Amino acid sequence: MDEQTDCGVPNACARKVPGWLVAVDNGPTGLLFILGAAVLWLLWWPLALGYAAYCAASIVLFWAVICPYCHHFDTNACPCGYGRVAPRYFRRRTGGDFRETFRHNIAIMFPVWLAPLMGGIYLLWAAFSWPAFIILLAFCVDGFAVIPGISYFVGCKGCEIQDCPWRPNG
Repeated sequence: MDEQTDCGVPNACARKVPGWLVAVDNGPTGLLFILGAAVLWLLWWPLALGYAAYCAASIVLFWAVICPYCHHFDTNACPCGYGRVAPRYFRRRTGGDFRETFRHNIAIMFPVWLAPLMGGIYLLWAAFSWPAFIILLAFCVDGFAVIPGISYFVGCKGCEIQDCPWRPNG
């Protein structure tokens, strides 16, 4: 795709997100998946394997259901890099409101955060251990502070898309 592609937002598609920023955006997500699997492994190893499979499937579902409505679809402006990957497998969809599509479908990702959190709380209640506590704490800091912080303060910096769900008043 060339830099002149029109995504409907003035100046937004000309933005090129560098590879290091894509890595910064995705690194904590990968860590979240690993920490979540570690928490669930401590409960029962098949849960960890199921969780890992769900993590992979949830990303592909995100690409299929949410990304095709985003203004960054098929551009270099997507801070997580999905805007470049999703078009390889899915077509752009028109006629939808990205903000509403995102809000109605983001539940795809909820189990990625909730399964390890609930499993970890149960694990600490049933058989407290410091290693389990530390892994769960790292999972919570990463998932509930680092990832949202990177999305809001780094990935969204300089973006001009007004209907993005990450914008506080957008």
